[in-house]
Amino acid sequence: MKNALKYINIIVLILIAFIAFEYNIPQKVVKKLFVEKKSTDTNCNYTLQDFDFHYKSECDTPTIIMLGNSLIRGGEWTSLLKRSDLINRGIVGDRIGCICERLKYLDNKNAKIWFIEGGINDLPGEDIDSIFNRFKTIVEYARNKKAIPVINLIVYISPKAGDKYPARMLYKQINKSIKQVNKMLVKYATENKIDYIDLNSVVSKNDLLQDEYTTDGVHLKPKGYQKWTELINAILIKNKI
Repeated sequence: MKNALKYINIIVLILIAFIAFEYNIPQKVVKKLFVEKKSTDTNCNYTLQDFDFHYKSECDTPTIIMLGNSLIRGGEWTSLLKRSDLINRGIVGDRIGCICERLKYLDNKNAKIWFIEGGINDLPGEDIDSIFNRFKTIVEYARNKKAIPVINLIVYISPKAGDKYPARMLYKQINKSIKQVNKMLVKYATENKIDYIDLNSVVSKNDLLQDEYTTDGVHLKPKGYQKWTELINAILIKNKI
């Protein structure tokens, strides 16, 4: 009798699991807990006053501004680019709307070229049109300062991103949105003769960030930064900077 109940329980659990995945219940739970809450949060998740690098300068007359989130922050750009005339303005976890808010802190930085990155922390909760329009806001801000804007297309994530970041269990949905935003950015850049960098062309395959280039499915290993640096240097050479 006990064995029969045991087998019945196993069968019931299998059926529940099958139904759950058939109707995407795990994904819906994740979306309810992490995505919907995020999409309604219009406040930046940090206090600008906490980041004193907005009030000091690693370089008095920067030629290059690296602007973005943790992907930018994690780059040892002085070493990678072998030059010191740059400033790193990446903030871990930053969303592209928050990057727009802190453009005013760069108003007195008359750099020749801006490398602009962002968007991954807005997904999957943010509308792709909103992400695209905020990219344009940053690009136009740089252009109004007579600087050369360079758009870094959003890098795909890998399945293991969900191991550390629950909302990124929806990596397929996120990468689908990334693909859409990137397509819009390429069209915009092409029509307006703006340089862009497609890091996915060397670190991703089949719309997935490859494990050899990432630490956790989102952030880059040194090998990934080296590939990025090669693309950045090509832009710098093209613009004789």
